[in-house]
Amino acid sequence: MIEVSEKYQQRYKGRKGRKRLQEIAGQIEQMHRDLGNLYDGYEEMQKLESLLPDPEVRLYFLRYLKDLDAIWSGVETYGLLRLCGKWTRQHKVEELQQLDVDSMLESLLPSKEWKQLTEGAEDHGIHTDA
Repeated sequence: MIEVSEKYQQRYKGRKGRKRLQEIAGQIEQMHRDLGNLYDGYEEMQKLESLLPDPEVRLYFLRYLKDLDAIWSGVETYGLLRLCGKWTRQHKVEELQQLDVDSMLESLLPSKEWKQLTEGAEDHGIHTDA
């Protein structure tokens, strides 16, 4: 089960909240498995996940990462993680929200890949304003 910071605990109170959190945790674990757990040990991934205390935003980011990894097949994905780390340091981000994830990826990705991701986002239940 995912540890949820105090800020988000209220959202997952009660039976329905715990069930929703369990579903999100399962989806996050599945995303890591789909990525082959390749990036879990990297400092950049650990830092990014520490900036994603909201489980729903963490899942949102991982869905994008999984789709990008499918497009790029690995090497570029690690490079993107490094760029994301640099972006968070430059912008002095302490916590990434969904709009921050969108801004970060849109600014770092070539427009072709960003367009591919946002067009395919609705297939995954991701809602974007892009």
